[in-house]
Amino acid sequence: MPSTSDSGGVVLFDAGVFVGALLKGDRRHAEARLLVEAARRGELQACTTPGILSEVYGALTWEKAQPPHDPEEAAEAVRLLVEAPSNLQVLDVGHNVILRAMELAAAHSLTARRCHDARHAAAALLAGVRAVYTYDPGDWEAFEPDGLVITGPTSILPYLKRARRKA
Repeated sequence: MPSTSDSGGVVLFDAGVFVGALLKGDRRHAEARLLVEAARRGELQACTTPGILSEVYGALTWEKAQPPHDPEEAAEAVRLLVEAPSNLQVLDVGHNVILRAMELAAAHSLTARRCHDARHAAAALLAGVRAVYTYDPGDWEAFEPDGLVITGPTSILPYLKRARRKA
């Protein structure tokens, strides 16, 4: 059972971690469910952003979700992820976050939907979070020079080792 991120601090959970935990038909379900429950209990210090939680809602209400959720079920599932007694933190995404996000987006030549990744990264960086758990490492590798490091989940670590050897 995880107790902290590899960086020794709080880890940012990307949407796929939550989606995997909530959808029983998802191939990531077993691993992700353990991580989310550990974070909710406070055994793993974790946080997320309002935008990531919105992505989770969208994934749960998608017609191909397994099982699909109606809007009320999805809203309740997302609420339960972060409402007390959950220990999962939701990062502030005020004025400074959007300014930092635009700097990151421009610096990394991000376009279209990728600007959302910059917004999540900016929120983490401004909160002092340096570790990310994601099932989409390609979305986050751009931010490693800025100080964010993908440290999990465990199932993606072999991919990261291969990718880093090639670099």
